[in-house]
Amino acid sequence: MKIGIITIHNSPNYGACLQSFALYKFLEQQGYSTEIIDLHRPYHDDYVVSKKYKPYSHNVKSFKRKLFDWLKKILTLEQGTPQKIKEKETNTISESKFQDFNSQIRLSKPYRGIDELYRNPPEYDVYITGSDQVWNPTQNYCLEPYFLTFVKNKNARKISYASSIGIDQLLPKEKKDFKRWLSSYNSISVREKTAQRVLSEFVNKNIEVVADPTFLLELDYWKDIAQQANLTEKKYILLFSLSINKEMIDYAMTLSKESGKELIVLHQELTNEYAKGKFHVVNNAGPIEFLGYIANADFVLTDSFHCTVFSLILGVENFYTYISPFTNRGSRIVDLLAKFEMNNHILDGELNKSYQELDSSKVNKHNVERCFIKEQTEARKYLEEAINGRK
Repeated sequence: MKIGIITIHNSPNYGACLQSFALYKFLEQQGYSTEIIDLHRPYHDDYVVSKKYKPYSHNVKSFKRKLFDWLKKILTLEQGTPQKIKEKETNTISESKFQDFNSQIRLSKPYRGIDELYRNPPEYDVYITGSDQVWNPTQNYCLEPYFLTFVKNKNARKISYASSIGIDQLLPKEKKDFKRWLSSYNSISVREKTAQRVLSEFVNKNIEVVADPTFLLELDYWKDIAQQANLTEKKYILLFSLSINKEMIDYAMTLSKESGKELIVLHQELTNEYAKGKFHVVNNAGPIEFLGYIANADFVLTDSFHCTVFSLILGVENFYTYISPFTNRGSRIVDLLAKFEMNNHILDGELNKSYQELDSSKVNKHNVERCFIKEQTEARKYLEEAINGRK
């Protein structure tokens, strides 16, 4: 059986890279001939813009979203985004590491734009959408291909695995389009309860919630990859933030001082010049080092969904996830940690708790493994039944 996956791949983003790898690798392990559809996106140099297929952000944006974006920019400026951040360019060393890691994945022929995909789509027995925020209408690319409307074979199965909309409500135009596009799916699953609630309001199909694809692989599989980083650093606090700002850095520095542990800040655009010797910056890590730095940390502070996921998977002694009021990542993190009975590891107010307060609530590793096995079993069951037409 041939399976094609359309997802966010080939991106210098740790979460996108590792989730796409996980779904691909699991399907390969199950004996399926699998490819990821190599649809290029706006950040690719050879991307060809379509006149027909447009992103929502180019033609529809609610006042609420505009206000949210404006407030987010103001907040970032007030908090003092570090001035020594490099220009928006991917670190070349880090980029090559992503390329090396992604070379393990079999890709379809490259599609430089959406029009190419619709003119000559790849043929599979099963098409899978997901995971990650493939259905987030605020993205800067057209969503329609991620609803598999390019598929010509009417006998092929269409399923989604842990797809995410990334927000907590849709506009009327988006609801209308999503309803039409999802009507041809054989099985639908999403990553968050929020997405299930939103889509169930207008989609007359059963919508299941399943775990992120990183849960499909065994815990030891990820730990073995993390060990390949060959890191020597021990007894440190790791800060990994998607929206790095002075507030989080200052708080991490306070925790470092209180605990007496070194602070390592992992971020692709930050330099040691900004750190001024107060902490160590890692800006050239690939996916393997990303896992390694999480696995070796004594304590992790993050605002990232996938850093939270891997803090669970890799058995970090203690971690906390910060949810800013000006972020759309809140629901997925809350849903995730609720499944692991770890809502007390969310920081959603002012960053003022002492290290001693945070350290008093350690991760219950036995409970994490129990919950992980439950999530993994349900996810594998859904995927197998959806692929083989039993769902």
